[in-house]
Amino acid sequence: MSDIQQYLLDYDKNKRGAAATAQQTATRLEKRELKLLDLVQELGEYFNSEDGAVRSKTMAYLAEVLALVPQKVLSLQQRNLLCDFTLSRLEDSEGLGSCAKALTALEERGKWDHERVQKIVETLLHNSHPLRQYKQQSERYPVLRFIDTLMAKYRDALRAMHDDKPDFLSYFIAYFDGEKDPRNLMVVFSILRVPMIEWNIGANAQELFDAVFNYFPITFRPPPDDPYGITAQDLKDRLRDCISSTSDFAPYAFPALLDKLDSTSMNTKRDVLQAITASVAEYGPRTIALYSITLWDALKFEILNVQEEDLAKDALKGLAAIAKTLSKGTTGPLNSYLRPITKECNEHFEDAPTKQSQASARILNTISSISAEVTNIILAGVLPTIFTLFQTAETMAKRRGLLEVVVPLIHADIEVFGDWKSVGTAGPHPAANALVQFKDQALEIMSNGLTNAPPKEVSFRLACLGGLLQLSKARELLSDKEIGNIIQQFHAIVIHEESHGKDEVKDAAINALVEIAHQKPQVVIEKAFPAFMAQLPDTDTDGQTGYLPVLEAFAKLGGEEKVFSTVILRLKNKFSSAVQQNASSAYVVALLSALLYALNQGSEQLEQNPESSSYYQDIVLPIIKRTSSSDDSRPKAFDEESTLDLVGRICNIIIRPLSVEQQNQISVELYTLFSGTPQNELSPIKTDAIEKSKTMVVSTHLLASLRKDAILPCEVNLLISSVVAFSQQPALSLPVRSASLRQISLLLNKFVPASSLKTIMDPLLNSPIDLFNLDKLDPFRIRIIFACLKALLLRNSPSLSTLYPKLLAFLSHPKYGKTVAHGFTTLLQPDDLLTKANHCLINGLHKQKSFALLVPNITTSFREATPETKPNYLIALSGVLKWMPFDIVVEEVGLLVPLLLQSLDLQGEEAVKEAAITTLMSILGERPDAVKEHAGSLISRLLNTSTVDIKKAGEVGKSAEGSGGVAAPPRVRGLALKCLALVPEKLKQEVVLPYRRQVVKRLTGALDDRKREVRFCAVRCRARWLEVDEVGDED
Repeated sequence: MSDIQQYLLDYDKNKRGAAATAQQTATRLEKRELKLLDLVQELGEYFNSEDGAVRSKTMAYLAEVLALVPQKVLSLQQRNLLCDFTLSRLEDSEGLGSCAKALTALEERGKWDHERVQKIVETLLHNSHPLRQYKQQSERYPVLRFIDTLMAKYRDALRAMHDDKPDFLSYFIAYFDGEKDPRNLMVVFSILRVPMIEWNIGANAQELFDAVFNYFPITFRPPPDDPYGITAQDLKDRLRDCISSTSDFAPYAFPALLDKLDSTSMNTKRDVLQAITASVAEYGPRTIALYSITLWDALKFEILNVQEEDLAKDALKGLAAIAKTLSKGTTGPLNSYLRPITKECNEHFEDAPTKQSQASARILNTISSISAEVTNIILAGVLPTIFTLFQTAETMAKRRGLLEVVVPLIHADIEVFGDWKSVGTAGPHPAANALVQFKDQALEIMSNGLTNAPPKEVSFRLACLGGLLQLSKARELLSDKEIGNIIQQFHAIVIHEESHGKDEVKDAAINALVEIAHQKPQVVIEKAFPAFMAQLPDTDTDGQTGYLPVLEAFAKLGGEEKVFSTVILRLKNKFSSAVQQNASSAYVVALLSALLYALNQGSEQLEQNPESSSYYQDIVLPIIKRTSSSDDSRPKAFDEESTLDLVGRICNIIIRPLSVEQQNQISVELYTLFSGTPQNELSPIKTDAIEKSKTMVVSTHLLASLRKDAILPCEVNLLISSVVAFSQQPALSLPVRSASLRQISLLLNKFVPASSLKTIMDPLLNSPIDLFNLDKLDPFRIRIIFACLKALLLRNSPSLSTLYPKLLAFLSHPKYGKTVAHGFTTLLQPDDLLTKANHCLINGLHKQKSFALLVPNITTSFREATPETKPNYLIALSGVLKWMPFDIVVEEVGLLVPLLLQSLDLQGEEAVKEAAITTLMSILGERPDAVKEHAGSLISRLLNTSTVDIKKAGEVGKSAEGSGGVAAPPRVRGLALKCLALVPEKLKQEVVLPYRRQVVKRLTGALDDRKREVRFCAVRCRARWLEVDEVGDED
């Protein structure tokens, strides 16, 4: 059987076999086992067959063979002969697509000259015009791809055809009429865009425009599981590129687009606005000058009368694009465009504050940021009117409304002309800033408003404050003296103004000082710092707390690079003075908190140059010595563990960027803290030294700050065993016990090399400590077990595979099973000391490994557990999943959903319920099919969790909130309602429809919930369920 016979036999039933046959023929041609002439002669009888299908398949065979023949196998003469032969086959109505594929294959194997390209195009158009006569998309698509290839590679040849033949373009455009397939349209738009951009289309402009605009707006929706991946947005983007391709379309595009802007469809409006914006950007200033006023009259309606916020934003982009395009031309058209805009906006400002005045402010703000010229024209056209209206305004509301116009305009001016730190869009040498001539009026109005307005006029004063901040930032607008006056107003608010409401003005003043410090740090240091320091007393014996806003301002200013060192120095000195003057514990704690906040804000600066920092000598050593001192230099506040935690955190930030050599100076004093007391008399080495154990809180932060190469005060195995023994003392306070457990985690994670890990762990796992001995199990040992495992899992230790099964076995313990279950939430819980910043070993795959070792075993053990211990497994599972990224969980959702649903039935385990609901929400969002079969169970449990159970309330007597029913906390109730609202959104309607009535009825209780946030969630949830249509439902 010949190759062609085999191909025809396999063509319909075995595509792979047919392809293999074509490959075989191509290989024979390559090896010269088959001559091209013989191949063509052999195909002759099949090309002359009366059966059109045979002729079509034969052409497909030839096209496939040519596509598989390697380069340089066919000579130029052979390619030309094949090209002529293929063109002759175009007269046959069968096999057009295969002819196009054959021509494509020939072109890929050698470039054609212009005459041949023109002959091919003429023959193709003549024999297949219009293309829509071929009903199969698979026939038309290869032709379009072939023409697209010619357009890309032979632009000059095709343009020459247009130049030589006046009717060619019209004939060419008509060739594509009536195409509807999305894949084909993508290619058609691509083909037609070439003449739109590169050819002189002249009298054909309207015809060419209509050819593409007939498809506007695109309403295509891809079918489910579309293999081609073409979206409606792809088509919209390609069509928009065509509409905006040439200014010759302007007389047709703008009237047609504005006509469709009146559509009631929001999607159509959206497409129109985006097309207008794209066209404006491409048509050029001379063309846009003719249509700018018409476009303004149309687009302003979408902003002044907002229907959808995104439509207003698109309209604003359109207006801004007009200004930007006109800015590239002469001044006249730009002025003509801006004049009616400023005039109409000024008219709306007369009635401020209204929705129209706010919309007008948005318009001016958006357009102003386009260029220096536009900014100056708008400021000159608007500010005089606003200032006049402000002076004559009778109400504070109107003045506020006018200021809310001015402040964004100043912000837009900064975008163009820049601020003190950065150059604006107008470049380093822009034209004169029109704001200069209005700065005195603006300063006067805003300064007087901020100073003289009553404290209750919060929104007005915030507008004044925001305006003054923007003025102080504007590049080369105000002098340092004028900026200093603004700073004085701000710090006067922080220092002297009494609290009012939420203290919004005071907070805004602090944040404004921080922003000015970024722009003008020295002015802030000179003007604000002396005033602030004068308000910070050396002691607070009178019990006043007026220093708190000042400390807050100081701490926030510490984030600015230029003032960081000054802030730290002043706070450190004030702390020393407060201690010497026996200030109250509250004041000492406030100073330490401010110092910690400032150090956190400026931590990057500490890390950049730690060697040259003097903070170790000036802050760390003195404060540690005060901590361990027993004389008067130790503040009374240092008796509290919370204060010692602040001290530890301050030291941690300063020590951790230091070199190992510097850290070794303090690592040997880890527990003695420069007190001179022998280490063996202090905790944790002396395990019963409870009376001096509070300093363990500081030691923990010091240990966390050390690099793993730092020298510890004793051998690591001795230190670990001592801390383990110490942490089991019953008399320890909660902070000290927590600190000692974190020390265990830090020591095992950082200071034990992998080669020594088994040796170090052996005494813990076996005699003498024997952590996993069932008979010795108690709450203290359980905490130690989890502290050890946390250290090991972060470093992804291989020993986890043997330790986790031992831990899981404890879940069935009759006495301590629940305690162990609750411990699982601490395993993956983020810890601010066990971090990479503190030089800990954090393996990127530690969560994946723990999930793989724990979750399948928990689900298996749950099925085998007794009814009494089953809740322990659910609690443990929720604790693990709570901190697990969903992309790790996703593969096991089928196993997890039933267990998570049962977790919602647990009584008194609200944290477990919260974790379970959070995971269920992720599953609903990413893998809703996994929940589909459990829909009824999920819905009923969520309803039970989100509403108060009145029957149980009668038994118990009263709810946790006194609302007459037993209920989960408000946070959990709200979360359950959010999850319930996701159900109809993510699951198919036929799945949720049977539960609609039940849900809507049961949600009545949540709608009457005492907590506002729960009622809010209930309203949204009910609305979502009401959207689920039920046939014949009149409710």
